[in-house]
Amino acid sequence: MVVRIRFGRGPVVTRRKGKNGRIALLVASLLTLVAICLFAMGVWRLTEDVDLTGDFVFADGFLSHWQVWLAAAAALQYAAWKLTRYAKQSRTPAESAEAPVEAPENPRLPAKV
Repeated sequence: MVVRIRFGRGPVVTRRKGKNGRIALLVASLLTLVAICLFAMGVWRLTEDVDLTGDFVFADGFLSHWQVWLAAAAALQYAAWKLTRYAKQSRTPAESAEAPVEAPENPRLPAKV
């Protein structure tokens, strides 16, 4: 006895640009939030240097420099910007395809007699 297993067709693989637009937009949003946090840490370290705020979390080492925090914030914000542009590539064709079609003013068609 021979048993044959037949699988249904899976999703079609396409080569269009911006396939992962939703995920890219999600990651870009999260990276923006992380960039804001890093910017706040950089400002905290900078104001600690001029004795405006209390002690910084990292007293010494690589992370004790405000330049590191601000550079990391700028790099993450740039990555978020690039991901947002990537996500817009996938959104643009879909929005034009889903544009509402205007209905004719008079839905009745004249009879051809």
